[in-house]
Amino acid sequence: MAKLKDIAERVGVSISTVSRAISNDTSRPVNEETKRKIREAAQELGYPLQEELDSGKPGSASDKRIACVVPQPLIENHPYFSEVLAGFHDRMNELGHPPAIVRTLDEVSDAEQIRNLVKENGIRGVVIISWYDQALIEQLEREKVAVLGVSLNDERLTVPVVDCDRIFSARTAVRHLIDQGHRRIGFIGGPAYSRKMDNDERFIGYKFAMMEAGLPMQEDWIINTNWNVDLSYSMLTELLVNRPKNEWPTAMFCASDMLAIPAMRAVVEQKARIPQDIAFVGMDDISFAQYTNPPLTSVHVPKYEIGKAAAQFMMDYLDGDYPALPKILLPCRLMIRESSNFVRRPEE
Repeated sequence: MAKLKDIAERVGVSISTVSRAISNDTSRPVNEETKRKIREAAQELGYPLQEELDSGKPGSASDKRIACVVPQPLIENHPYFSEVLAGFHDRMNELGHPPAIVRTLDEVSDAEQIRNLVKENGIRGVVIISWYDQALIEQLEREKVAVLGVSLNDERLTVPVVDCDRIFSARTAVRHLIDQGHRRIGFIGGPAYSRKMDNDERFIGYKFAMMEAGLPMQEDWIINTNWNVDLSYSMLTELLVNRPKNEWPTAMFCASDMLAIPAMRAVVEQKARIPQDIAFVGMDDISFAQYTNPPLTSVHVPKYEIGKAAAQFMMDYLDGDYPALPKILLPCRLMIRESSNFVRRPEE
């Protein structure tokens, strides 16, 4: 079965643009020439158009419109979230429903914009991807719209979520480093939606693993980048420059691969070796993690499958199969590569 990604690659546009063209999204119309190319490609590849879905399943496709709200416009090209969105769109197609309408958080940042989104498009459910705003969520609930979260990494949130078990996965990653002989293990990450890093599930998993092993967590080895990749590089560089080598951490667990990659560069620029001097484990297993030098060990998060599961459970809920949206945590697995595949001797 053809996928939105296939159409996007053939025409040379984003998945979001394909979604808007196929679903006849009038609030953010696509250029007529681009729309024509997209619809022609869809027909050639056998992807159903909006009018075909409506005529084939009257009363069941167009009355269950879903919107996906993402943090910022470039997210569809993000190595993590583009796969989540692709899985979501593909499962909607498999279920015979139109593609989700994709909006950025800026486009639904107040009550009036939310009401317009819901009323103009007949939205019945909203999937919030990697953001959390209690006031906006309460507004959606007042509009009688079901809300499902994807990749909300704050263990205190009560919104139903489809994601992976990030606490367990982080513990697994840190235990791998401990098994390799590391005792001085640092952390690079950022805050949860409560604006505190202490509530981020990956940081919680890191702390659990360290406490279980009876290992110290030195304060200056814990780097809060506020999810800024440039700070991952500069803050680790500052740590390495200002400390003698025998006071460096020997391993770093990074809450995302996007934070791990600039941190690895910081180590190399200090003439240190990976993994002999400092080992690295990331999280997400984005596609180019295997192409870093050395290849990055990472927790493989089933991004495409998370998107498909979110679509499935949202539609099941709207069909009345569940009294409430469930919380679904998919399993992850550790992909061990050269950035951590080195056993340290006790004296190291």
